[in-house]
Order: sequence, then structure tokens, then C-alpha cells
Amino acid sequence: METQIIGVKQLHRDLKEISKMAVLGHSFIVVKNSKPVFRIEPYEEKNKRFGLKDFRKFQFKSKDKKLSREVDKILYTK
Repeated sequence: METQIIGVKQLHRDLKEISKMAVLGHSFIVVKNSKPVFRIEPYEEKNKRFGLKDFRKFQFKSKDKKLSREVDKILYTK
């Protein structure tokens, strides 16, 4: 999607609509006195962490005594 250029006054006036558009994937460059001040971009989670709900469908069947340690390493280390 193309980045839109908006002014600070427009951002102030239309913040709710601009935030909705950002969620949908739109990006904005905010300018003041014709100079770029900052960028608004959709949030992208880079390191998604998993919770217990994500693992309910998995069942571990192993005789490996170190399995729980390996699972903990995957879940709790960055």
C-alpha cells in the first residue's frame, strides 16, 4: 500500500479514522511545516510468544526425559 502524507492538524482531527486505517495496513508520514516529523505504520509483532491455549491441541508422547526442558527452552527463551 502507498504511504500517505498528512499534516499534524489532520492527524489531530482524524485520529480515530487514521488509526483504523493503520490497522488495515495503511502507512502515514506526518508533516509539520512541510517537514516530515514521524511515521505511522501498522504494528507487526516480530517475536510472537505462544501461550498455553496455543498448545492445548498438542499431546507429547515421548520417553525422552529431557523433553519438558526442551519445550521450556522453546517457549520461554527469546
